[in-house]
Amino acid sequence: MKPMLKIAALLVFGLTLAGCSDSSNNRGQGLKISVDFTTFVQNEIQRTADDREPVNINNLEFSFNDQDNEQAFDNLF
Repeated sequence: MKPMLKIAALLVFGLTLAGCSDSSNNRGQGLKISVDFTTFVQNEIQRTADDREPVNINNLEFSFNDQDNEQAFDNLF
């Protein structure tokens, strides 16, 4: 159970980092929207489908409100 949580968190974190910069290492200058990381991951896992389009995370700024909560994702797995 915990390895899947770690893998899911690392995947989302990696995608977030990849979306934060472009090839010239410039960050986007647009409006940033603050999103709770736990809520975002839970919503994305619930809406998983084989034919679903990727979520644009370029203008999202994640807050890590559950970083000390080891049970933050227990309801997913």
